[in-house]
Amino acid sequence: MDIRVHGPEAGAAERAAVDSVLGPPVPLSGHAARSRNDLVLPALHAVQSRFGWLPPGALNYICERLTFPPAELFGVATFYHLFSLTPQPAKVVHVCDDIACRIQGAEEWCAELETQLGAEDNPAAKDGMTWRRSPCLGQCERAPAALLIEAGEVPSASPFGRGRRGSAAPSEGHKLGQILTPSPYSLPEGEGLIPQFGQPGLRLLRRIGRVDPERLEAYRDEGGYAALERAIELGPQRIIREVTASNLVGRGGAAFPTGRKWDAVAKAAARPHYVVCNADESEPGTFKDRVLMEGDPFAVIEGMSIAAYATASGRGYFYIRGEYP
Repeated sequence: MDIRVHGPEAGAAERAAVDSVLGPPVPLSGHAARSRNDLVLPALHAVQSRFGWLPPGALNYICERLTFPPAELFGVATFYHLFSLTPQPAKVVHVCDDIACRIQGAEEWCAELETQLGAEDNPAAKDGMTWRRSPCLGQCERAPAALLIEAGEVPSASPFGRGRRGSAAPSEGHKLGQILTPSPYSLPEGEGLIPQFGQPGLRLLRRIGRVDPERLEAYRDEGGYAALERAIELGPQRIIREVTASNLVGRGGAAFPTGRKWDAVAKAAARPHYVVCNADESEPGTFKDRVLMEGDPFAVIEGMSIAAYATASGRGYFYIRGEYP
């Protein structure tokens, strides 16, 4: 399929951003080029992170490199609100205005930002920074929340919020200056991670705030990977029977029985099999996946490993929403 693009050509910096994902240009056509369409999103992210928006020349270059129809690329680029098709300052503060943050004072932040930086989406904002309202950022337990994204050669994304249950109001406990001049991001500790910290009877959340999430040894000391060892003893078929008997269902809106899903994958003749962890959770007010990944990441990996063993899957992927830095 021939791809025809119209408009400006990519500049050297734009080509370099795309090539950092796709590699140096090599002559590909037909199926060989289209088989790399999974790189469309990474290429768009690379351009957005470098320039703060998606210049037309860079979009044309992606289409040419991947033999990707321009209309389809436009559809992808306009689907995600963190992409911009118009020039904007290098620094953009995304202020969540969904219900949890609105109740906790997001409007105060918006008013202060308007005073400091001018109107929302002001392309001529001072100090190369602007702001805009955003859908849910998945930081609901830290409401009100904001996300500062800075484009450039060394891009960064820094989330902000109250950080602790019952802390002071945003105008007192988290000054706007901390967003405008951010410090390196670090996770809250202990009680600041989850509202249920310290409550008896916790299962999925029992290690969060008590175990160092970056140390494998700490996870193993608290029973980590014992379930995987037990699963290997049971074997794939017994694992699926146990999961089916437990009536475990998916954590999304469909609530599809997990055992049936695993059984179908295990019996599928097509190879290879994959496990995909969908950590997008884009509905307003949902942040459970982020808490698990930040506070107990090895548990997520162990669960995926059990699913992979039961379904004869050789590779796993995490799908993480763009608002999670």
